[in-house]
Amino acid sequence: MISMKKLLIGSVVLGAGALVTSLAMAKDKHASVDNEFAMMDTDKDGKISAAEHAAGAKAMFEKMDANKDGKVTADEMAAAHQAMTGNKAKKGDMSAAEKIKMVDSDGDGVLTAAEHAKASEEMFAKMDTNKDGFLSKEEMAAGHASMMKKGK
Repeated sequence: MISMKKLLIGSVVLGAGALVTSLAMAKDKHASVDNEFAMMDTDKDGKISAAEHAAGAKAMFEKMDANKDGKVTADEMAAAHQAMTGNKAKKGDMSAAEKIKMVDSDGDGVLTAAEHAKASEEMFAKMDTNKDGFLSKEEMAAGHASMMKKGK
């Protein structure tokens, strides 16, 4: 079973479209979840399916993979964070290398698409508390709140 610390990192790494970065970067946490939810709910049915979540995570990975080699380095992740937010990581924030380490299953210091996808899948399963195969906005908000508490 994946730890809540890994889920926090997965959230930051995965972004799940933005699950990752919007959570870590937004000043207004409720707006962050609302924005992320709207972005991921591509069919606008008011819930996020596992497929929508996976597609968002894949899109995020592709944004982070600047050189398109199928791997995300700490430098690429940090640059993507800065490009999306306009800010460098703040003092006290987990470094990109630390985020990668939390979901880097082979310990090579880089995040592969497969590692990213697996962590995203595990994060979705953890947040889907009623096990209906979808994330409601409430489940997403609660999952983010829980991850934020555990990550500090």
